Amino acid sequence: MKLPNEYWMQQAIKLGETVRGKTGNNPHVGCVLVEKDQLLVEGWTHPPGQDHAEAHAIRQAQELGLDFSGLTLYCTLEPCSFVGRTPACATTISQVGIRHVVIGIRDPHPRVNGAGLSILRSAGVEVVEGLCVEEICESLRDWLSSFEE
Repeated sequence: MKLPNEYWMQQAIKLGETVRGKTGNNPHVGCVLVEKDQLLVEGWTHPPGQDHAEAHAIRQAQELGLDFSGLTLYCTLEPCSFVGRTPACATTISQVGIRHVVIGIRDPHPRVNGAGLSILRSAGVEVVEGLCVEEICESLRDWLSSFEE
């Protein structure tokens, strides 16, 4: 029996929670890479200037020599779309060949806010969004409140 997307998103939420308070001004995001109902790699946000959750998971998968084409990436927050101290995660995801991405919520940061999803979709990545929204919004409440007017 195939595990539902919500199951894997719950795993990503738990990972994000493990780094709450350790990510500077970045959100504490969790990410898992799954293939055929098997968890292959976990990723989480590191302090500013270091890997975001998606980049952390991708780096580990590369070190293991995994084939990205059959993987699904689950991430609590939309992948970033701009280059700052780190590369844009949405671009990295599309470049390594991940074809399926499931996100919890969109990133409200003015430089992202849907742009990460656009990068993915433009690259032919199948994107599902809106899983476990209430739990993720509660988990990221303090960070999300910084974008409220």
